[in-house]
Amino acid sequence: MCTEHRSFNRRRLLQGLGRTVAAAALAPAVLPIRVAEAHVQTAYEELAPGRPERVGVCSERLEDVFARVQRRVNDGLFPGAVALIARKGKIIGHRAFGSRVRGADEPVTLDTLFDLLSITKVLATATSAMILVQDGVLRMNDRVADFIPEFAANGKQAITVCDMLRYTAGLPMDSQFLDDPDDESVWRRMAESPLEYATGTQVLYSDLTYRLLGRVIEVATGMDLDAFAKARIWGPLGMRDTTFNPSAALISRTAATGYSDLRGRVVRGEVQDDQDYALGGIAGCDGAFSTARDIAVFCQMILNGGRYGGVRVLSRNAAAAMVSNQTPVVTAEETDVSPMSNLLKTPKGYGFELATHRFSNGGSRLSKGSYGKAGGTGCFLWIDRRRELIGVILTNHGLPTPFDDIGWNRMLDAVGNAEFFDGIVNSIVDE
Repeated sequence: MCTEHRSFNRRRLLQGLGRTVAAAALAPAVLPIRVAEAHVQTAYEELAPGRPERVGVCSERLEDVFARVQRRVNDGLFPGAVALIARKGKIIGHRAFGSRVRGADEPVTLDTLFDLLSITKVLATATSAMILVQDGVLRMNDRVADFIPEFAANGKQAITVCDMLRYTAGLPMDSQFLDDPDDESVWRRMAESPLEYATGTQVLYSDLTYRLLGRVIEVATGMDLDAFAKARIWGPLGMRDTTFNPSAALISRTAATGYSDLRGRVVRGEVQDDQDYALGGIAGCDGAFSTARDIAVFCQMILNGGRYGGVRVLSRNAAAAMVSNQTPVVTAEETDVSPMSNLLKTPKGYGFELATHRFSNGGSRLSKGSYGKAGGTGCFLWIDRRRELIGVILTNHGLPTPFDDIGWNRMLDAVGNAEFFDGIVNSIVDE
């Protein structure tokens, strides 16, 4: 649980900045947070190719999983995809499908980068925040207004970093200010947004919350989120293809998503969300691009309890906290009533979504305690910790239009993410 508030301290900030710039080794920390048992059976130091049968998976059933992805591409439900499946430290399936650009002869390859949209929340923002807690630069009950003074408007002065990490701050799902060309004015208007519900009384998945949490991280470190994530997460893990704002050299390897009316073009190598693009493409809610292989490395690090390839990114306690239920104020029984309600209102960890029985975008067959993340362009990752199983499917379906219950349902039906993850579990034969 969150502990008592501790005020922002300039000396603590400067000390933390020194550690950040030096990228010092992380020491295990006892965090003031709700933590479930980690359930790390074995830490597999590095992912390596392996045969499905060696890790209790049926090759024939796995081929069926991939065939179903190919069928959806053939039917034109989305242009292309990369899917990766790993178990017990072995990559047992890694396939590319379709085209990087709809209607073009540009085959997707295994190293294709995809616009991850909200997977950014775990791949960059929540993990960065937990690292800063370990460093002592942030504390879970630091007030957001101590870093963003305008945030105190409309009775929000007591909202904490912890509230934002677990989606209980009370802010609306999003606020778009595309009519305002002044970035600082947009940030101020977002910070001043009134609450939609009383802080801590319910869960509401919110891009606005995580956009502002990314801003807190940038103020606390003096670095933009891209630079910090590369220094403390992606670089140490060898995730060399993970970045905000892909460089010109990477565009040819990047999958295009949908058409932007605001930009008047098909979006490729730019975050599809128009507000995040207008703010420069680096935001706490969206903007990261990556490959299935890099994401699998990140997933294995979390599954390993914060460690991968001889590098400790998070303490075991911090990694367990991110994927534990941090929102006991709500229950799945009350909130798991539709796919959109599942995304917005069911129990959450820090950044992560938690598996539920009925409408989880990870399907209905994952073990209790599984966790994952959806990205609105049609990208999904899920980790079944009991089975030591990782599934990643990245597509360039693009944002649903409109982004409402029906649009979200249609995107899920097109991508077939539940079928994909259910099929992976069905391929396991050693249970």
